[in-house]
Amino acid sequence: MNEPVSLRRVLKFRTIVSTSTGLAYAAISLLSCVQLAAGLGGDSGWIAIFIAGLLAVLAALCFSELNALYPTAAAVRLYMKEAFSENFSLVITFAYLLTIVAVIAADSYVVGSAITYAFNLPNWATLVWILALLGLSMGANLRGIRIAGLLQDITTYSLLAFIIVISLISLGQHHFQLRSPFDAFGHPVDLINAVAIGVFVFSGFEWVTPLSEEINDIGLIPRGMFVSLGLLGISYALFTVAASHLPNFHSELVTSPVPQMLLAKAALGQAGIWLMLAATLFTAVMTFNGGFATASRFLYAAAREDVLPPIFARISISFAVPYVAVIALTVSSAVVAILVYRTNLFNILILVGAVLEALIYTIAGLCVILLRRKRPDTERAFRIRGGLLFPLLTVIVFGLLGILASLGIGSNVLPGLPLIITLALMLISSLYVFLVIPRLRAAAAVRRTMRRRRPQRESTRSEIG
Repeated sequence: MNEPVSLRRVLKFRTIVSTSTGLAYAAISLLSCVQLAAGLGGDSGWIAIFIAGLLAVLAALCFSELNALYPTAAAVRLYMKEAFSENFSLVITFAYLLTIVAVIAADSYVVGSAITYAFNLPNWATLVWILALLGLSMGANLRGIRIAGLLQDITTYSLLAFIIVISLISLGQHHFQLRSPFDAFGHPVDLINAVAIGVFVFSGFEWVTPLSEEINDIGLIPRGMFVSLGLLGISYALFTVAASHLPNFHSELVTSPVPQMLLAKAALGQAGIWLMLAATLFTAVMTFNGGFATASRFLYAAAREDVLPPIFARISISFAVPYVAVIALTVSSAVVAILVYRTNLFNILILVGAVLEALIYTIAGLCVILLRRKRPDTERAFRIRGGLLFPLLTVIVFGLLGILASLGIGSNVLPGLPLIITLALMLISSLYVFLVIPRLRAAAAVRRTMRRRRPQRESTRSEIG
């Protein structure tokens, strides 16, 4: 009998860092940097970035310990199931998956808009670019995780270098003279609102954990996430200060879906537009490629546990890729991207993403606390020092930030709309868990029974013969 096809452990530390960084480094994240800076005075947006980065370290600590307990593609669901309950874990993880799809969709809109802007094309061309980019990323993922990982390495490190350089050039044109760089400390309410958005800027770094079954040393995952947060913090802070320093910041950059293009134009003219276009395309490759790679592994693991149709567990023999999951993610992202294109409400997705990420981080902290009590003697390759101090801080801080982001206070969206959308996503996830999954599991039980009976029938026939 042929051995079942399984995932391959081929990814190294550099790809752990690039995947963690690339999943957070989306074009919509640059847009988020501008949005948070708009609510702060002078060039003090970097303060919100710095604080959000430190808070992200709290979440990274929790995810590192949880991943050490469950180093699998379905880790997110498993530790929530152990800490809370089966249905709770399913509701949250499917909502988590919807977050990934929403980020990919929103980012494809931003990237498509950047291409349209650079080539001065009509608005409808944005939709064409959206579909083309999603299709290319799907093709890269279908060729195997090794190719996808190499692509992630090249694009991530190239983009980091370029964003840092273009930001320094822009600041250098003004002789690095900043305007009220510490003004945010004088407006604590505005700073808290900005930090809530900053949570979304860093969100996604933890999505590297579903690749645990394809990383040659899972002990490198915590280190990779911490390095990733450092790289993100430096790059985002420089970009935010450089963008907010421009004289047309409030009149153009804040209202534009492509503020990075305007920054590059101010720094290097037309050449800057073309260079930033290339960098923006890199963000598309990183977000789509990394998002498809991690989310498809989650779908694959979920199908193995009979919470998704078995077709999602199919793996291509040639490239060891869960190809049905990759294709399904591409189609789903395309549908949401078309909705964003038609409504132009990409700013709402920033806040919804911040709410869902804050929720996930809060639950991660609770899981660490509960599993310390339920499984105190279980060996962990990574354990947070300081007792329950850091998990408790994670729960408190991200719980408050999630509430703040859900209300949309200080943003340009309808107050409370992010909360309504978040609740709608949770409702969709709950309906699937309580109505669809029981049927999937019943069908899986029937299939297993039939498989057990088949050998008995064949044995009976051979005896009769």
